[in-house]
Amino acid sequence: MTTLGEKRFVLLHHGKCVREQFHYTIRVDGTVDSHLSEDEKGQHPKSIGIKVEGDFDEQSPDDSQIASLKKLLLELKLRYPQIAIGAHRQVRGDSKTTCPGRRFPMNALREWAKSELIEQRDEFIRTTVESQYGP
Repeated sequence: MTTLGEKRFVLLHHGKCVREQFHYTIRVDGTVDSHLSEDEKGQHPKSIGIKVEGDFDEQSPDDSQIASLKKLLLELKLRYPQIAIGAHRQVRGDSKTTCPGRRFPMNALREWAKSELIEQRDEFIRTTVESQYGP
């Protein structure tokens, strides 16, 4: 097993991506499958790879996929507070790909991550702490 140090990125891929060794796959019905331990090296250094099934050059992801992705991103943000969300196409050397696809809502997801994801993370931490010290 090859391990990585600190995780810096979550990189999103679509189902037509030719890459392999993803940490997670989000199926069409929103089911999340785990393939690699987060300690294991995937395709890109210091990152956790998530593949969302579908061809998002042709169609948009299903609402259940986006809901599952947001839930997974919240879980990852709790484990790796400094982690940033990116697209496969942003990786140096992979500039010829559109992955995770032209119709993947990357900008909306980034906006969600800047506001709602942080609020959800903080609310989770607050309620967890309060439940530990409450009456």
